[in-house]
Amino acid sequence: MIIGKKRKRFLLVALSVLVLLIVYLLNPYRIQFVGHYDKIWAHRVNSTEKLESALKHFNGVELDLVYDTITNSFDVNHPPAKSIGLNFQTYLSKIEIANKPYLWLDIKNLNLETVEGIYIRLTYLVEKYNYSKEKILVETRYPEALPKFTEYGFMTSYYLDSKVKKVKGDAANVVADEIRSILENQPKIGISSSYLGYDFMTKFFPKKEKYIWVLTPRIHSDFFKIRRMLTDQTIKVVLIKYNAFEGNR
Repeated sequence: MIIGKKRKRFLLVALSVLVLLIVYLLNPYRIQFVGHYDKIWAHRVNSTEKLESALKHFNGVELDLVYDTITNSFDVNHPPAKSIGLNFQTYLSKIEIANKPYLWLDIKNLNLETVEGIYIRLTYLVEKYNYSKEKILVETRYPEALPKFTEYGFMTSYYLDSKVKKVKGDAANVVADEIRSILENQPKIGISSSYLGYDFMTKFFPKKEKYIWVLTPRIHSDFFKIRRMLTDQTIKVVLIKYNAFEGNR
């Protein structure tokens, strides 16, 4: 009889733990970001279905755009994924809430050759949909294309990821000097990278505004490092994984 009661208690506890684990895995929120959700945005929201879902939980979303010079339009897509033909104008039209979310635009082909067309089209859409330019971040790995967007009033960021994640020693000093020369000419732009580049960014650019992404599993060895990073006031936005029930791509 006593053994039976112990077994029932054990099964009840095990079942409770399992239920809590499932709830946590399905829940968009994570323990390591508690207390800092004012700066947490959803990563790669490249469909209207995922957008609708993400806006229930986040104040901002990141999406990928490819500018088509022929049609003068933006395709919401992250190559090499196959395009689903989602136009950025359609995407914006789906944001019907009064308090519009922040948008992080990773424009894949923003460079000196495409900047004029992209600038004209993007500013047109912002004005058409009465979108606050202060709520839009324009990011590119080609910082020479950013001045027009910065002057217009967008948030802007220089994508550093591949440059800073693993560089060390003398090589780090060389890379830092290259970045510093760009930031001196464009003091208003921020810098962006995976959280793996955080130590580099903090060492060489401690006061610069930073935009990072933390695309780790829910349970990860860098838990406490991430928690410490979140208290850094220069980190303005942190992108995290978000899996919607539909529209993930």
